[in-house]
Amino acid sequence: MPFGYFFPFFFIGMWILVSYTLSKKGWQDLAGKYEATGDFTGDSAGWISAGVNGVDYKNSIILKYNGQGMYLVPLLPFRLFHKPIFIPWNEIKAVRKKKVFFIELNELIIGIFSSPTIIYQLSSESSTIFG
Repeated sequence: MPFGYFFPFFFIGMWILVSYTLSKKGWQDLAGKYEATGDFTGDSAGWISAGVNGVDYKNSIILKYNGQGMYLVPLLPFRLFHKPIFIPWNEIKAVRKKKVFFIELNELIIGIFSSPTIIYQLSSESSTIFG
């Protein structure tokens, strides 16, 4: 049998394996403590690029926010094993500037010092969300 018949099964299997592995590396640490329950109502900052504990999500995270906090969820194709998270503003302990290869990024320190961090880049229009 030619490989072409098996390729869809191989591709789907790899997608599931990679999604599971990446979610275990960092996203599930946040979801364990900050899992969003129910629908979220707030303003949208659109798609952002973010790194969660070393896993990069390039233009694949939807960021929404309101007076209580921020809501993060991956785009639909990347959502497998990635529960939506809601982080209250009072859990963000610091926002630090960080420079990586001439690109200015912001790093959110969430909860206690050993908690996960999120490194993100927002467009200039959305940069006022975190200051």
